[in-house]
Amino acid sequence: MSVIGLSLITLVVWGVTPLLEKSALERTAPLTAVTIRACVMAVAYVGIAIATGTGAVLFQVDGRSFLYILISSILGGVLGLLTYFHALKAGDAAAVVPITACYPLVTTLLATVFLQEPISLSRIFGAALIVTGIYLVR
Repeated sequence: MSVIGLSLITLVVWGVTPLLEKSALERTAPLTAVTIRACVMAVAYVGIAIATGTGAVLFQVDGRSFLYILISSILGGVLGLLTYFHALKAGDAAAVVPITACYPLVTTLLATVFLQEPISLSRIFGAALIVTGIYLVR
């Protein structure tokens, strides 16, 4: 499948998912919902790895990459998801999702500083649009 096709599928799936999460959070605590989600994802990913024969590769990840994945999991998978679920429970999905989806702004700024990725006029313009979007949906 093409990059565009995969991206469009992701767009639709990630567009529908917050509606389900918001509905679940009406009667479920955020920590409970995130825990269930993590368990389902872990079982699914391990099953996919076993079914595709790539499970052994999980044990061949080098230490530095494993550390980065571990930190990323704690930040994005634990802290990020938990704060997102709390925000989704307390606020409107139509406001929470667009604001949290502005993470590319942070990534762009940090990538410029820490990874020495170039900053261009179009990236600055894009960042300004993101900030404007946050202001409009608040």
